[in-house]
Order: sequence, then C-alpha cells, then structure tokens
Amino acid sequence: MPQVHPTLRLPPDIRTRVPVNAQSRSVGPIFIGAYALGGLAVFLAVVLEVPGVQLVMAAMGFTVAVAVTAGVMQFRHVKERRLLIDASAESLWFKPRATRAAWMAAAAASTIAPAAAMVYGLINGLPGSASRSIVVGTSVLAIVGLVSLARMLWSTRLPAGLEVTESGIHGIRGAGDAQLMWEDIADVGVVAAPSAKLSITDTNGSPPVLAPMLSLGADPNDVAVVLRFFRDHPEERSVLSKGGKAALQRVERVLSEIGPVMG
Repeated sequence: MPQVHPTLRLPPDIRTRVPVNAQSRSVGPIFIGAYALGGLAVFLAVVLEVPGVQLVMAAMGFTVAVAVTAGVMQFRHVKERRLLIDASAESLWFKPRATRAAWMAAAAASTIAPAAAMVYGLINGLPGSASRSIVVGTSVLAIVGLVSLARMLWSTRLPAGLEVTESGIHGIRGAGDAQLMWEDIADVGVVAAPSAKLSITDTNGSPPVLAPMLSLGADPNDVAVVLRFFRDHPEERSVLSKGGKAALQRVERVLSEIGPVMG
C-alpha cells in the first residue's frame, strides 16, 4: 500500500520537542560489537575441531547477523520530523513500513537455527552436540524466539501504526491497544523514555499507551500535535475522511492562522 513522507510544517516555538533517538551515539558501537560477536561465533565454527559445536557456532553466527541487521534496519528509519502515512487510506493513518514487521519476524525466527543445529547433531551423533551448555543454551534461545513470534502474531489483531478517523483513533500494534473515541481521550503528550514516545491517556484513568516512532512510523512529537488538534477541534474532523495528506495540510493551515499552540 502506498506510503508518503510528508513533513508537518508547524509554526515555530509551539512546543518543546523530545528527541526521537536520544541514544543515537551509543547505538552504532553496540551494533558493531554485536556483529563482532557474530564474527567470533563464525570464527569458532571454523577453527574448532568438534563437529557438533562447529555446527551450532555457525548457526549462532547466522542468528546474530540476522538479529543485528534487523536492528540496523529498524533504526535507520528513526529520523526527526519523519511522517509515514498510508496514502491509500480514507483516513489519516500513520503507519510504519511493512518491512519492519518482516525484519522483526526474521530476527525471532533465526533464534531457532542454533537449536535446529543442535538437534541435527544429536540425531547424527556429532561430537559435542550433547554438551549440556549447548543443549540448554540453544533450547532457551529457541524458546525466547518462539515466544516472541507468538507475541507478534497476537499483536496482529491491532492495526499497524495509528489510524485517525472522524470517530477516534485505532492502533497501535506492538505498543499497546489504543481503540478510543475522541471523547474518551483525556490527554495526548510526548514523554522521554528515554527517546520520544507518544503518550495517550484515556478518561478512565488507565495506564497511558506509550508508542515510539518505530511503532508509529512517525515522529511522536508531530503525531501528538495532530491528535491534540483533532481532539480540541471537533469541527475539523470531517477532513480526516479525505485522507492523510488533506488532514495534515488542514492542521498546518489552521495552526499557522491561530499561532502557537501549547501542548
């Protein structure tokens, strides 16, 4: 489904922004270190002379490579002021790229590879495959991956991203359940946890739904402005049925006319 990257041009100084990636400087070295661990696993697979251990180490290197690459692909889309919307929707629908879910699923599924290598080694009697540390370690890793996959499947009951309609908001897969009518939204804000997360609180006093940019496909700072606008201006909500670009253009135009708006 088509996605576009509009930039919300808001009046200056209408709010204090929270960085969408407060740990950007530390993420790079972490990824490099993780790739190095994967390389070490592959190195051990080559130099060790225990076939069962070699096979598991090779599979472990594969798992690390897939998982770290998935993380890199996630964070490369975390950029200030980026808004991904579904241009084909008859609403304003902030939506992350479909490849995000695919990479997450691939990372979770890859954790099964070391356990599969261990089982193969046991079946074929490869030396080292029956090692307690290998059996327990690969089994625990596989269980973690399967639980993660199950959670991903369960989360598909919610729409990806956040859909904003005339009646309310719907989402957010992977971050929480935000199925709220406009009159049920008590507060919309942005919190630093440590990077920016959209915070939505309902009138029932339930714990707020917190959604990072990765779940929204959009800068939480700008999404908060849009949600507050339509919550506070019910007379403007009809534009939401005309699609995301029309809705965002209306927000820009009205806010530019009325001046700074405090969050």
